[in-house]
Amino acid sequence: MGPGALSKSAEQPLSLTILGIVTALYAEARCLTRQPIGTGELVQLPGGVLVKVSGVGAKRADLAAEALLRKGAGALMSWGCAGGLISNLSPGSLVLPKVVIGADKSVYHTDEVWQKRLCSRLRGQFDLHEEPLAEGTVVLTRSTEKATLFQKTGAIAVDMESAAVAAAAKGAGVPFIAVRAVADSVDITIPQSALTFADEFGRLNRSMLVRGLIKHPMDSFTLVRLGRSFRAAEKTLAKVARLAGGNLLSLAANGEQA
Repeated sequence: MGPGALSKSAEQPLSLTILGIVTALYAEARCLTRQPIGTGELVQLPGGVLVKVSGVGAKRADLAAEALLRKGAGALMSWGCAGGLISNLSPGSLVLPKVVIGADKSVYHTDEVWQKRLCSRLRGQFDLHEEPLAEGTVVLTRSTEKATLFQKTGAIAVDMESAAVAAAAKGAGVPFIAVRAVADSVDITIPQSALTFADEFGRLNRSMLVRGLIKHPMDSFTLVRLGRSFRAAEKTLAKVARLAGGNLLSLAANGEQA
């Protein structure tokens, strides 16, 4: 990962050699690397990229971001899946927001030049959106909950980690960007039982899954749909990583498109 992500106020590339990526789930991290990742580990990828699997939620994401900063990260990225809040976002849609809105109504701007360059590289390859991303404090399981958050914030998608990573980046004075693929569309109602089948890192507990389906057999239809939707999001993230190559941090030098 070479030097060169720009802040909004800079006209020349900054000497940033380490990109820190926070992702909540192991499945999301596997879209970046097949390298084994142990619980609590920081994984270094070629080019000085550091990846930290935080687990779900703002507190865990903040701890992961701070750990990356202590290891010398000069830019932070929030990477992973999101829930769609509007009808024209389908599973696999890519959200590269210009703004992230915190649950406390804080507004965080992603790095302007970095975001534009990544959009330029990826536009035409995905159903790509740049509208705001909102923070959710819990998993939104119903369409009505998603519609309410859209009405309150104007955001088109929601996740639970990006605002915390953005706040850590702002506090450290380093560039920030969010890369999120939609894993559940606004019309999907997530069964409450589905929230107990995996741990905070997304690791499936098969025995709990079987017990849950015995109690709620009709949930199986929604779970199959959710599985397909998540795979569509994974496919998008893997393609983003492939198209950006080793250049997620700096897609261009001295203002020239890569």
